Amino acid sequence: MNLVQQIKEIFWQTPSDLKKIRRLLMMRKFTKDELAELAVGFVGNCFGEYRDALNPEFKFITIENMHSNYVVEAIDLLLEFGLDPNTIVHDENVLWNTKWIDAPNVAASVMRLLLENGGDPNHFIPAEFETLFENITYKVSRDEQENDYLYTVRCWLLLMAYGGCWRIGKIPITMLNGKSVEIFKEFELYDYGIEYLPQESGKYGYWILHIFNIKTKEEVARYG
Repeated sequence: MNLVQQIKEIFWQTPSDLKKIRRLLMMRKFTKDELAELAVGFVGNCFGEYRDALNPEFKFITIENMHSNYVVEAIDLLLEFGLDPNTIVHDENVLWNTKWIDAPNVAASVMRLLLENGGDPNHFIPAEFETLFENITYKVSRDEQENDYLYTVRCWLLLMAYGGCWRIGKIPITMLNGKSVEIFKEFELYDYGIEYLPQESGKYGYWILHIFNIKTKEEVARYG
């Protein structure tokens, strides 16, 4: 069994032995593709995990033994050994796959770590025909009734804080009271409210998304 496969098997376990993984990573120089494959694989272990942990019929997973509990530490470890957040492997990329982590705020926490280490908020995968920012923006505009909408919104705000934008260089939200979009690097501080409008308003989607500071209740941005 090669080292990549050994690390994958340890990542699959809960909890993963990150100290053992570190020792394996130190044994040789891993390529960017190998590190990207490990990152994509580990993040993949977190897909739908929180939903399953809340389902009493799924006895094999609990909140306490989710991969999502230490995915930030695992990705940080791979970054330490040279992970490039922008590498595409088998038409997949860890930045993109992060959006499917459904545990509260974990997706945005992993995404922030990747963006802080060179991740491109406007990352483009040819097979997707759109940028990561465009993809998340579409989810924000369409999925307002989903249970994980807050975490989608926070990923979206985070991408804008690190330079995510339309291809013409503009962002789709209006910042208020002189605030900079960079405030959303601390995504945990913000929540949203939806104002539904009558259809005759002419507003796309018939709603407005109000972004506000949780502590002060100040509205800092608006979408729609």
